[in-house]
Amino acid sequence: MTKLSIIVPVYNVEQYLPACLNSILAQTLTDIEIICVDDGSTDQSPAILDEYAAKDNRVHVIHKANRGYGHSMNVGMEAALGEYIGIVESDDCILPNMYETLYAAAKDNDLDFVKSDVIFWWETLQYTCEYHREDLNEYYGKVLNSSDRKRFFQFFMNTWTGIYKRSFLMENNIRHNETPGAAYQDNGFWIQTLSFCESAMWLKDAFYLYRQDNPLASIKSKGNVMAMVREYEYVSRILEGKHKWYELDICNYYRIFRHRGVFLRIADEMKRGYCDVIINDFKKYQRLASENTGLYEWLEKVRANPDNFCAEFIHAKRETLRKLECTNHIIIYGAGWLGQTAMRIIACQGMQGKIKCFAVSTGKTAEGVGNLSVRCIDDLVQYKNNSVVVMGVREHSKSYYEMKEQLKILGFMNIVDLSQLTNYFYYIY
Repeated sequence: MTKLSIIVPVYNVEQYLPACLNSILAQTLTDIEIICVDDGSTDQSPAILDEYAAKDNRVHVIHKANRGYGHSMNVGMEAALGEYIGIVESDDCILPNMYETLYAAAKDNDLDFVKSDVIFWWETLQYTCEYHREDLNEYYGKVLNSSDRKRFFQFFMNTWTGIYKRSFLMENNIRHNETPGAAYQDNGFWIQTLSFCESAMWLKDAFYLYRQDNPLASIKSKGNVMAMVREYEYVSRILEGKHKWYELDICNYYRIFRHRGVFLRIADEMKRGYCDVIINDFKKYQRLASENTGLYEWLEKVRANPDNFCAEFIHAKRETLRKLECTNHIIIYGAGWLGQTAMRIIACQGMQGKIKCFAVSTGKTAEGVGNLSVRCIDDLVQYKNNSVVVMGVREHSKSYYEMKEQLKILGFMNIVDLSQLTNYFYYIY
């Protein structure tokens, strides 16, 4: 039996596909099969896949009509012969020792699945940042079982940083929802694997490069308004059918938790209608939402007056967007974690080319952040009339007021607070 089957769902990714496949073929675990499922691509992706298959007999290509991400994943899983199954999205890349490390942990501990941390990746910015939950450190590297079920869901939601025992997936009939397109179908698979597994492990290591600068990524779509709701309805029916009531509560919590992200992501003209969906779910799952104070308060604001909420939200968002779009340069004041958060949000809006540099109050960092330099704010005064300064610091802190005063002295007038980005624009991390 092949140790590992790696499923690569493919749809119109000719720009990124060779790098993805090269990273898989470079794995130190060589006893693998790579199942590439072409979902009716209309670019050069099918030809690229066939070229790789001709050069390496571990690469198997399935060409089919376009039926969406979920169908592609199910076709790949049905074709898989490996002891374990991994998933790599076709615009992402993985580090060479990913699967050797995961497979060793899975075999040594007889796990239903093992996962690792993730690296968020902006190739255009030459920038990466690793996602890690410090508050879960005591659970990393340990075999977790059904008594830790709630803890499973606190790790980063994804399906592709790990490997799954194929027999575990087959015995529990775990499949993807075969809805059109490529939005949220991984959520149902994620909930099923975490709900049905008996043994799992998360590793502190991070191997998976999760691309954030593909403008065509499904997560950036402003449509698919009801895709998330339908996905959670799908997995709820599965959990109800198997009498998994505890897991059903967790599922419904994440259903209402994801409403804010959907609201931020979808087009402005769709937001008011979507508020009715949010309010309806809030009535049903208010008890579950109360565990998260920030979420509960946001939901209460939506329910209290959805017309005013949407109008004020859209106005504030458009004012912030206008400032960013009308400027020649964006300077991010603060090069720490919050400043980098601002950079990531701006990049997700497709405006990374406008970012001039990071700025600090004194001194500079020679290495910079990604391909962006870090300069002293005093040295940037020449840009005061044709730039926007984004505050990459916690609002109302001592540093915030000191930095605002420095900008006033230097004559910078166009300023955007970090909350104007985090409150109005969709981002993951």
